[in-house]
Parts: sequence; C-alpha cells; structure tokens
Amino acid sequence: MENKQVTLQTIADMAHVSKALVSRVLNNREVRVSAEKRTQILRIANELDYIPSGQIFTNAANPGLQKTIAFILPHLDYNFMSTMADTVTKDAYENGYSVMIFDGKNDSSLEMRYLDLCHSLRVSGIILDSFSSANNKKYIEKLTEWGIPFVFIDCYPNVPDVSFVSSYNKEGMFRLTESLIQRGHKNILSIIQDKSTLTNVSMQRLNGYFEAMDKYGLTGYNEIIYPDREYSMQPIYSLMNSSVEFTAFIIHTASDIRYFCELIPSTKYAEKLNFEIGAFDDFNIPFSDYITRRNEDIYDRIVSVISQRPKEIASQAVHMLLENIKKGESFLPKQIFIDCDLIYLADGQK
Repeated sequence: MENKQVTLQTIADMAHVSKALVSRVLNNREVRVSAEKRTQILRIANELDYIPSGQIFTNAANPGLQKTIAFILPHLDYNFMSTMADTVTKDAYENGYSVMIFDGKNDSSLEMRYLDLCHSLRVSGIILDSFSSANNKKYIEKLTEWGIPFVFIDCYPNVPDVSFVSSYNKEGMFRLTESLIQRGHKNILSIIQDKSTLTNVSMQRLNGYFEAMDKYGLTGYNEIIYPDREYSMQPIYSLMNSSVEFTAFIIHTASDIRYFCELIPSTKYAEKLNFEIGAFDDFNIPFSDYITRRNEDIYDRIVSVISQRPKEIASQAVHMLLENIKKGESFLPKQIFIDCDLIYLADGQK
C-alpha cells in the first residue's frame, strides 16, 4: 500500500478503534488507551509507512520535527518491549516531547532505513535498541556524523564513549541459574534462540549461566533453538534425546518458551515432564493457550523468573537523552545498568 493511500481511518479500521483515538496516539496526545492498543496502533502505522502529510519530507522542505524523539526497537512482540515503548512515550510527553516508535522487525536493513528517515526528518534525538550488536558501530558512526543525540537501550555497544541504559544481564542469569542449582539440579540445559545470539546481552546472560555452573563444579550445556527449522534436524533435538538426563532448563528469553513447548513433544521429556524451568523475563501466554489450558503442564514447571525493570530502564534512557539534547557537545556519555529481580514461583522459596 502506498503512503498516499494510508489515512488515519485506514489505521483505525485495522486497529478496530476510532479515527480520533488513532490521531491522539500518533500525535502523542493524552488519551485513555491501554499500552497494548497503543502499541498496536503504532505498529500498524509503521507497517503501512504512514506519514501525516502523506509525503516524505526532503531536507530542503523539512524544517525539522521540533521536540520529537525517535524510539527504534527490534520488535514489539512481548511485555518488555511494549512496556519500554509506553514508558518512553509517557516520560517524553511529560517533558514536552513527542515520540515516533519504529518496529525494526529483527531486520538490520530496516533499522538503517529508519535511521535515515530520522535524519531526513531531523528528529531531536534517538533511543535505539538494535537487533544485532554487529551493526552498532555503523549506527554510531552515522549518528555522530549527523550530529543527532542518541542513547542505546537494552542492547548496547561495548565502547566507552557511548551512552546506554541496560540491565545487569550477567548477574541476573547467574542468580537464575543458582536458584535452580540450590533446588538440587545438576544437569541444567541453557536454551537460546538463534536470533538472540546476535546481541551482547545474550552473551552476557550466557556468561552468567556458565559462571554459576562453574562455581558449583557443574558441567554447563548450551544449545541454540531455531524456530524456523524442523526441530528433528537440530542439535538441540539430538541432545534432548541423548543419554544426558537434564532435570532443569533455562530459557534465555522467556518469550521463547513457546518454541520450547513446540520442541518438548518430540523429545523423551514429553511423557514424564519431570523437570523444572527457569526463565529470563516475563512473557505473555496466548489467550487460546490460557482458555484451553494448552501447555499448562509445561508452564507449571517454571519455578523461578528473572524480571527486568523496563519502566526504570526506559525512564533513565529518556532523561539521559534529554540531557544530551540540552547540553549538546558538553554532554558526557553515561552508562547505566539496572538491577533485575529474582522471582520464585515454587513453594518453599524465599
């Protein structure tokens, strides 16, 4: 669909809301709407390449989007991302700024396209949660060249002079692994999705897992799960049907538990379900799963969860970016790590 054909009514019809509500959300005006519905409206607008004027501005004609922040995320698929998007929008609004949210769809080329668009529109600043750590250097070079203030969030570059806000991922995963070890588990399999391996955040979590296993003199096992491939052709399938008996599993990104649920029926663990699960971060259970109790026996095996603090992370990022915008070249880069919370779901834990 071309941009000239996309109207507020188009987005309203797809989101099943009023045209007025869409207008208020896209213009960052105060309105009573759930975070989920706000995210849906923004996602539809992004997917349709909706631009209010119906035309792409050129640098010559565009006076710049005054007091507008761009927030680029790798996806909007689960609570952590949507909560950050909602918090960035609210905090920026309270400080007189509007926010444009871009869904990168785990696509580095799309992220670069969004950055180019932000440059063309001359936004005031950018908060960026990149899909892959490998691209951060290129993004930094471009943003520095353009003179656009920026802050990385969640996934951050390993350089000393760039601002970012993230979680203590390594420490959080250490605590999660240790919580399972203290429940008597010795054979614990760490599971990470293939796309997650592209970020330094996941590498930090992996380091935390192995450090915990090492501390207790245990052998660590890590395997990658590929959602887009036949499970029976993957190494993780072979390992989970081998002579090694795992009594616990760690899911590096809790939203990936849906892939774990798909994998389990094809393994030797399908019959007994005599294992426990530790998950990093909260996640949504599809309503269809909830109402039909599908996968309930697997969800019930989750005994501990590491919960990040997306509101605190997002709020810190907004205020850091606004300080950068205000101070300009005199701004000194800051790097902030936020604690995670260990939540016990099993009886008898404190």
